[in-house]
Amino acid sequence: MTEIDTMNLQKQVYDADDIQKLLGIGRSKAYALCDLIIPNIDYDIKMRFVSVEYLDGLLERTSKACVSAGNKGREILNLAMKEAVIEGYINVNPVPETKPYKRKKPNIVILSREKIKILLQAASKDNWYLEILLGLFCGLRKGEIYGLKFSDFDLERRSVKISRQIVANPIIKEGSRIEENISIERDPKTPNSFRVLRVPEVIITELEKRKCQIDMYKEKMQEAFIDNDYISCQANGKVHSLFAMNNALTKLCVRNGLPAVTVHGLRHMFAAILVEQGVPLAKISGLLGHSSVNTTFEYYCDVMDEKEKIIAFMNDAFIPEGREGTG
Repeated sequence: MTEIDTMNLQKQVYDADDIQKLLGIGRSKAYALCDLIIPNIDYDIKMRFVSVEYLDGLLERTSKACVSAGNKGREILNLAMKEAVIEGYINVNPVPETKPYKRKKPNIVILSREKIKILLQAASKDNWYLEILLGLFCGLRKGEIYGLKFSDFDLERRSVKISRQIVANPIIKEGSRIEENISIERDPKTPNSFRVLRVPEVIITELEKRKCQIDMYKEKMQEAFIDNDYISCQANGKVHSLFAMNNALTKLCVRNGLPAVTVHGLRHMFAAILVEQGVPLAKISGLLGHSSVNTTFEYYCDVMDEKEKIIAFMNDAFIPEGREGTG
């Protein structure tokens, strides 16, 4: 078994901004990794000795930096150990057994109905309109949106199957130095994230338009086009940068005088719409694919039935003028 050489790891000069870009993680996680976790790792620790007790001590040292340090440190360690299990370095992820730390409540921007209309009216003229609709009206995570393929959609039943996500995969060379970062397909975040959702008509309409756009890309690029059937891709068929959608959303909000919204913010607004419509919380959890709800296929069918009740509300309340129908 190959072990991580933490001595070499600590000798590298890491910058949180570079790590954020390379790993496709948030700024707070990048800071937790570079400035809190790595400086506190014992220089001679080997992977086989990373136990619950060792991680509790590491997190205790990390937690003294600021209010959110313990929680953020635990999050990034959990991601790392889950990856270590996947790669075969360890058999069991020890992080879930470590001491939990209080999480600072995030400041989530939830737009009013009027501002959502402004956002969608502006987005309807933007290249990211379909992705924004999928975040707001299906509650998909960013990686799930990036991972969608045309074959995942059932146009007749107006449904979409969530069965993968796109995540960042760092390429490590020369010991522990990260040389580059590539985007790869992985299973969804949790087992419950495998799900089938109904979609409003506006998404089907925009999906058909996107198919025509990508067909034009294929015709222009010919053999240079990398065809993975993704609904969201660059002109050459490759997936977008993991930061591209959030960057586009930020610019869209700034141009239209709206508070900055992230892809995850769209997901929260989706949940807020469901709550407003009286959808039970357990079913909202199913729609979002949260790990806290243990479900069966029959349960997902039940969720789809519940979603049908709000399709008309979504279509009638939020579609920008001039975008209805199949035109």
